[in-house]
Amino acid sequence: MNDIRFLENKFFKEIKKHILLALPKIQYINFRLSTDEEDTKLSFDMVCNIDILISIRIRKNKFKVYNDLTIRSKSKNNGKTEIDKIMDNKSQIYFYAYMNEEENLLEKIRIVDVETIKKLTIKEKYQKRKNNDGTEFNTYLFSEIKKENGDIYQYDYKN
Repeated sequence: MNDIRFLENKFFKEIKKHILLALPKIQYINFRLSTDEEDTKLSFDMVCNIDILISIRIRKNKFKVYNDLTIRSKSKNNGKTEIDKIMDNKSQIYFYAYMNEEENLLEKIRIVDVETIKKLTIKEKYQKRKNNDGTEFNTYLFSEIKKENGDIYQYDYKN
């Protein structure tokens, strides 16, 4: 898989479906009453801004047993990593999923408030893991995310 966006593209419709199901629980939706000009000239009374910044990670089924969310914390070339971007407020929610064994559907989905990941990082409530290639990642247990009220949505495929 050389295309780094392959899985996001492959599962785009499924990702969109679950985000729409989670929307009532997502806190980043802003409402405001229309201005007088918007009301009288454009004929609308309320504005809903739902520009939500979403990070997406899809993992192979074999990693599901860990029941955690992993975020790269050190790259091969020491460039900015996913955790750096999260700590810099580049995302608001994290769509995290595991594929089934056939890799044709998303079997376990969690949508998490990124503020919770930031809190857990600051509190150092994560494990640091190293890969053989010199990269590193942080692991956050879903149970810890739930304790911090960061679990927005969950889905588990049932046959």
